[in-house]
Amino acid sequence: MSPRTGVEAEAIERLTEGVRPPEVRAILLQCLSGDITPAVAITRMLAETVDVSIVRGAIDEVTRRAASISRAKDMLVHDRVDDLTQLFVEQNPGYSIRRAPDDMPARPRPSGPRSGDAPEAQSDQPTVS
Repeated sequence: MSPRTGVEAEAIERLTEGVRPPEVRAILLQCLSGDITPAVAITRMLAETVDVSIVRGAIDEVTRRAASISRAKDMLVHDRVDDLTQLFVEQNPGYSIRRAPDDMPARPRPSGPRSGDAPEAQSDQPTVS
């Protein structure tokens, strides 16, 4: 991870402090520092934990903290949290992120079939009438 100093490093530390498991926290630190993209972070967290609910919990916590700790100098870090949250929600529509009440409403999701949805499976077996 690139060494961060000042306001950005403090914000990242505040947002990830106590996030468990430690492997997920380490990945979040890399993402919020800008060392890896949100897509890479989500992929790594899912590979590390093999549990979408653990990843969701970690992202929920960081999102909640980012919404409640609003400082103008932390905006780059907040933008990174928003990007991570939005990408997770798009990739895992059944796991919407819980936001703080004073946070802006979630961006609307398009209706209709989601990309990646498989069409209904058709049986190769002949039907008997």
